[in-house]
Amino acid sequence: MADERGNLAYDFSVYEPKKQEKADKPEIKMKKNPVPVARRQSAFRFIVMAAVFLLMAVGILYGKVETNRLFGDIRDLEDQLQNLKSENITLAAEYEGRTSLKNVEDYAENVLGLKKLDKAQVEYVELPADTVIEIVETENRNIFIIIRNWFNELMEKLGA
Repeated sequence: MADERGNLAYDFSVYEPKKQEKADKPEIKMKKNPVPVARRQSAFRFIVMAAVFLLMAVGILYGKVETNRLFGDIRDLEDQLQNLKSENITLAAEYEGRTSLKNVEDYAENVLGLKKLDKAQVEYVELPADTVIEIVETENRNIFIIIRNWFNELMEKLGA
């Protein structure tokens, strides 16, 4: 079977030198060495990818710098808050000291000239046992008070 096929499976004419049809006129061929399109595209892609990578790296670094700056600001503000809290405690203690009962009594006696009451200065008022308080109604009653009183009387009559 191998003998029957021969060389049909291979095309050896591809490897044979080509014949020149115009032998009388020599043809000069200029070699053009342009950059292939695929190579230009791959160079462009490389430049674009490098630019994207560079932008991403700059963005990440900028984010880290901003994060560190913000954490530093937070730490400074927390220190300031602690200082203000301790100052508040100090001022509150000073205020309590100034407004204590002993200091108020001392100020009243020395600066204002006030003195404590003696038992002789206390007066008691006695009222008779059948003391009655009377409420006198005034004459300027408006329509809303009249309606309210009428409604109250109605509710009393109904037993509510």
